Amino acid sequence: MKRHDAKEMLDEEGSVEPQELERSLREVGAVNRYLGGNPPLLRHLDRLLGKAGQAAGAQRPLRVLDVATGLADQPLAVHRWAADRGRRITVTGVEISPAIAELARRRTSHNADITIDVADGRRLPYADGSFDVAFSNLALHHLSDADAVAMLRELQRVARHGWVVTDLERHPLAYGAARLLALAVWRSPVTRHDGPLSVRRSYTADEALALLRQAGLTGAVRRHFPWRIALLSDA
Repeated sequence: MKRHDAKEMLDEEGSVEPQELERSLREVGAVNRYLGGNPPLLRHLDRLLGKAGQAAGAQRPLRVLDVATGLADQPLAVHRWAADRGRRITVTGVEISPAIAELARRRTSHNADITIDVADGRRLPYADGSFDVAFSNLALHHLSDADAVAMLRELQRVARHGWVVTDLERHPLAYGAARLLALAVWRSPVTRHDGPLSVRRSYTADEALALLRQAGLTGAVRRHFPWRIALLSDA
């Protein structure tokens, strides 16, 4: 299956009403919770945060960055997960869309440890090593090769102790599953359009590894069930 380059509706700023935008993003969050999105991310963050914690000691919370945070599902989930394990973290979520960032701010307003910034993951407005750990989930497939390489380099630059990028892996069975969800489960027309297209826009594990090499990085790519990949730094 060849990689598709058509734009998703969520990529067109201002083309979706805020109410529909939020409904679609909540359906994306459900995909992460119930269809295998969160476990790979948390598994690799566990290792990275453990390493960062050893270096930082107990003097301060660990600083975590989430690039392309969407509705801030991941900052909320990662913060709860870390708290359950006795880890103190703060999370900064960045989102290129001001409209989505505003929705994320409203959703996280109760949590003083989560901050939402409007920023471009390809050109992050933070100094080198500003964060202990960084991650990005379900954003890579929105990017061209050149933009994906730029984001990976930025994660490498700002994260002192490593980063992880998780996403879908393009596969005919994954596409079939997304088509089925679009027909039977998803209610938002945005998700019905973007869900199957997201699979077709996704990278394979081999293509993701090639992106790492293009970025001049020596990390690795791991496959996870079902049809998920994780790009890992070697920091």
